[in-house]
Amino acid sequence: MQEPDVVAPDLDSRTEEDEWLWASFRYHSRTFSMAARLLPSRVQLPVAALYLFCRHVDSIADHRVLEVGPKAALDEVHATWDALDATLAGHPPDALLWRRLHEVHNRFGLHRTPLYELLEGAIWDLEDRPIRTLDDLVDYSNLVGGSVGAMMLPFLADANAYSQLEGAAREMGIAMQITNIVRDVGEDLRHLDRVYLPLNWFEAYGITPEALTKRDIVPEAYSQLLEDAMAAAEARYISSMATIGALPWSVRTGIRAAARMYREIMNEVRALGYDNIRHRAYVSTPRKLWCVCADTYSRRKARLQQNGNA
Repeated sequence: MQEPDVVAPDLDSRTEEDEWLWASFRYHSRTFSMAARLLPSRVQLPVAALYLFCRHVDSIADHRVLEVGPKAALDEVHATWDALDATLAGHPPDALLWRRLHEVHNRFGLHRTPLYELLEGAIWDLEDRPIRTLDDLVDYSNLVGGSVGAMMLPFLADANAYSQLEGAAREMGIAMQITNIVRDVGEDLRHLDRVYLPLNWFEAYGITPEALTKRDIVPEAYSQLLEDAMAAAEARYISSMATIGALPWSVRTGIRAAARMYREIMNEVRALGYDNIRHRAYVSTPRKLWCVCADTYSRRKARLQQNGNA
């Protein structure tokens, strides 16, 4: 599972740095970068810089660990923790990621807790802590997804609204992370030997994650298990999207689009007959653009289920 470098090469100008930041953002997340284009221009590059931090942390837990092993990867997480400490204290290391994160913090006043929560999520992965229950799934998803929702809030709303909106932002981040988990079951099993869906759900449905990789047909019980996970995500999409009206007009379209585009991944899993073991679901660009204009998720979900992909 090849991961492109998230460390910027030597660049000669601010313009080249900006171009590299945006190209890296777009490469690593076509969905979020597309949605970010709908945000005010003044926050687009700051969003890309913050996303680079998130990508850097994720790459340690998901890719560097395959190259250097869990212990060395944990050391890299702790080194990242130290670099974040220095950056937030006003002394960023001399690298594009930290210099830009320092600028973003000075300008927008990033909240520290979610930044460190993301690192805690990486430690959870590298210490190979199991996810046995729905509560574990939500706790983990809050560390690695809810934290991202919370850390993005300073770009979207007045500082005085943070406490009012943090819960909804975290719920949306959790929903997106559960969507990621549903999409990536096969890749996580094959490359990382990790299972993020609750183990007690597998036990209740009488299946094992390992057995899924050896079967050509998706068991009906596994389809039902995935629907349980998607229901947990859907409930959080609904509750968090209901609060988008509390955001300034200038950011509502971008946030709504991001949520709709990401939620649609779950319909793509259904369209694959729930075979997320051998296939990776993705949303086409035309469908993403349609999501910006209209919310057809529930109607398509019902059609897919009626046609036997459920």
